[in-house]
Amino acid sequence: MNPALLSNWELGQRVPTPVEVAGVLGALGVTGQRKAWIMLLARGVSGPSWFSAGSQADPAHYTTLIAHERVATSVTVWAPLLVPDLLQVPDYARLVFGPDLRDKEKLDQVVESRLDRNRIVFGAGAIPARMFIGSEALRNHFGDAEVMLRQMRFLKDLIGISRAVTIRLAPSQAVTQGAFSRYTMKDTSDVVYCPHHGAGVFLVGKEAVPYTGTIERLEEAALSPAESLARLSVVVDQLLKEVKAQRRATDAGLTQLLTGEEPTTDEEPTGDESTTDEPTTD
Repeated sequence: MNPALLSNWELGQRVPTPVEVAGVLGALGVTGQRKAWIMLLARGVSGPSWFSAGSQADPAHYTTLIAHERVATSVTVWAPLLVPDLLQVPDYARLVFGPDLRDKEKLDQVVESRLDRNRIVFGAGAIPARMFIGSEALRNHFGDAEVMLRQMRFLKDLIGISRAVTIRLAPSQAVTQGAFSRYTMKDTSDVVYCPHHGAGVFLVGKEAVPYTGTIERLEEAALSPAESLARLSVVVDQLLKEVKAQRRATDAGLTQLLTGEEPTTDEEPTGDESTTDEPTTD
């Protein structure tokens, strides 16, 4: 066996064919149910569907995902807990991947790859995208109000300016299914992608059919785009107040550290002053 070929398989730069996998299993003496299971994975199917092992940071998983995205004619996304992948700003994406990727260079590469994916919903070749976002995704899960402010402002702006992307907020408990993306292909067939920690499942045929009903229930439960815009405006205002309060607390702490004196407490700014020290956005 060529060592370079093995290295390519390990790094996800090439996917071994079923014939190559069978050869390796034969050389290793793998037989029975274990061999049958591994061969099932090698063929990329489990019934009519298949999955990619590893997180989205894994090259093979990422390649499989973008292969579907780039040939889709439309996409519908349900994101109950986090902002959809395709709508994440860079700093938010770093917070999402950060706990699992401690290497900064690797993290930067993964974030860049995620941002590269959004070409399917932005730009001249954008495809129609319906984004249903759960109420839990609006919470500051990562404890960074400034990043959340930039992210929520981005979503708010998209509602007003994007012709391809439709954003609608819905209760995170509106449906029982977890996060998924449904890609409609050129032959009008559907592929449903369900991300999991450490794997991604792709459903087609009969296994994808139930998600049509799920999307219909989301349509019924979700706010309209206009109502979603109003709700996001409230969230942005709340985050802006939180950011300003944090900045005042930081300034007060520095003042006390440098002078040894207790800082004076300013009154909360009025509505007319709400834009005086507004943080910059992406």
